[in-house]
Amino acid sequence: MRRNDIVHTDREGMIATSFLILYLLFSYVFVYWTRTMSNATLSRENFIVNIVMYIIPCVIVVMMVFMRDSTLTSLGINKRGSTWLLGLLILSLVFYTQNIFVKILIVVISEEIIFRGYAGDRLKATFGSSGSVIVAGFILGSLYSLIPVVNRGIGILDFTLYIGLGIITQLILQRMFHYFGNIYLSIILHSGILFIAL
Repeated sequence: MRRNDIVHTDREGMIATSFLILYLLFSYVFVYWTRTMSNATLSRENFIVNIVMYIIPCVIVVMMVFMRDSTLTSLGINKRGSTWLLGLLILSLVFYTQNIFVKILIVVISEEIIFRGYAGDRLKATFGSSGSVIVAGFILGSLYSLIPVVNRGIGILDFTLYIGLGIITQLILQRMFHYFGNIYLSIILHSGILFIAL
């Protein structure tokens, strides 16, 4: 079965919504706790923060989908591709240094699997096309704002800008994901944008 032939139910949409909300809340609690315990300024490059915010939720999503569907096609990943992505994530962890490209790989692969592959289609079953972009984009933008909120606190305008960035990112990459029917090109585009921006 091809990914484009998969139809998700409203129940799957509610499960995806619940997962994203729990993911967001857990990330905020964990990062606040880490900041309090370490008494140091955190950054997105922090190894433990990356493991907890990106790798663990990505693995949970893959396991949930694999146990339910016994295939990763609904995430836009084929069998060979899933091996490559898993290998890239493991290599990124093994060679985790100040190399910005390695950190980008961790963030991009995880975000694409969670927000485009998993949440995009499932949220569409519950909220429709526009609603899925807004809900996933809002949560993504809230995650983008996490480190600045914890380190220094940000105003409502800055928070709104992060939310807008999350929604725009979700809109562009989700459209690309749907158009091509796989996650690989959105990973390449997302990596290129981050590499240029950083």
